[in-house]
Amino acid sequence: MRIYNKYIISLAVASCVINPLLAFFGQNDLVIYLAINLIAYLAITMLYVHLNSKARRALNTVSAVYFAIFLIVVISKVVAILFV
Repeated sequence: MRIYNKYIISLAVASCVINPLLAFFGQNDLVIYLAINLIAYLAITMLYVHLNSKARRALNTVSAVYFAIFLIVVISKVVAILFV
């Protein structure tokens, strides 16, 4: 099995485990789903650093966008807590 296939399968398995667990525990906030899935994506991507340089560059771009979205969510939550 190629490393790309392992990477995609790892992301799919993580998503298939995380989302039902959050639903089982009664989580209704979509921001929590987003944050946990982004953390899982970033952690799994860090584990697969052995991809070729072109794939790694593309994944770094996607990771930067996901991390920016995560920071926007965190900042908006902090601002909501501070100004309530």
